[in-house]
Amino acid sequence: MPTVRERLLGGPARVVGLDVARGLAVLGMFTAHVGVAEDSTAWLTIADGRSSVLFALVAGVSLALVTGGPRVLAGDVLVHARARLLVRAVLLLALVALLDLLGTRVLLILGFYAAYFVLALPFLTWGPRRLAGAAVVVAVAGPPVAYWGPVALSRAGLHPPDDGSGAVTDFLLTGHYPAVVWMAYVFAGMAIGRCDLSSALLRRGLVLGGLTAVVVGTLASSAVVDRFGGPFAVRDQVAVASTPGWSWTDPWPTAAYLALAGPHDDSWLEVVATGGFAVAVVGLCLSVGRVGGWVLSPLAAVGSMALTVYSLQIVAIWHWDLIGSATNGPLLLMILASLVAATLWRVWLGRGPLERLFTAVARRTAPPPPAPRDAAVGPR
Repeated sequence: MPTVRERLLGGPARVVGLDVARGLAVLGMFTAHVGVAEDSTAWLTIADGRSSVLFALVAGVSLALVTGGPRVLAGDVLVHARARLLVRAVLLLALVALLDLLGTRVLLILGFYAAYFVLALPFLTWGPRRLAGAAVVVAVAGPPVAYWGPVALSRAGLHPPDDGSGAVTDFLLTGHYPAVVWMAYVFAGMAIGRCDLSSALLRRGLVLGGLTAVVVGTLASSAVVDRFGGPFAVRDQVAVASTPGWSWTDPWPTAAYLALAGPHDDSWLEVVATGGFAVAVVGLCLSVGRVGGWVLSPLAAVGSMALTVYSLQIVAIWHWDLIGSATNGPLLLMILASLVAATLWRVWLGRGPLERLFTAVARRTAPPPPAPRDAAVGPR
């Protein structure tokens, strides 16, 4: 029978550091949604934008791990894994539809995650180098498409979506987490997951490389944007040039926008700086998780049932109308309640309720092949 320590850490199959990183992402989204950043708590703004990017990066790592990690699945086993991911994507869409009915002012990300899972399916056999290359390609090509694409649609006389009938376009291009940019984080996470996560060299590389990207992206953004009058001047020009009804010959939004590095700018330098931050956090969590898993077990427990905790957060925000709170009391209470409840649930019941439900539905909908073969091949 598993000991309390083993139940707290989720057993040998769990990567504690990854659970810790996912837990940080979830609690960071709490902070972004209901936190109050005043003079003494201005550091809370670090969660804005970065938490959701970290969540996307960790999702990419998880996609790689459930499809073999360093040894890519193949044959019927890979087909089965893809089928289960499709089922999970459908379940995410159903869950986010229910949460959306609550009418909170939170920009729900789960529907976009479903789209990321589907878009990742053709790339599940790729090795770390090809996935890293894909991340770079999307990071370079995606921001201009996400930035000028909606403007081009408008000037072509087309109507960017403003309701559910344009969900695909919203998920890919015009939404708050457009896949044309955010798949860079997913691919980067998949590249990490295709490596040996126990490697000390990998962990050091993630931390040092990520922090270098943060510094380079932030300093480069400041240097470029200051030449154009600062971020407010750039955003003002963008707002004017994005006016609906303008023609192809009217001035276009300035390219200086692509040098911004603020939350959800989806620009070149935000991808570098924020993506680098997420990579460094994953590297640190993988390092700390190997030696401090017991101490960090409450945070890992939250990460192991991130879907449940995220969803309950939305319910709490709706029920108690927490957005716009005058203090950080509700935030502190939500964090403490999540840490305690997730820890107790993991010790006594194991997997989170929504995680358990999703797994059960996926197993019934996409049962494993009767005789697995070609279980694994090397990364391509």
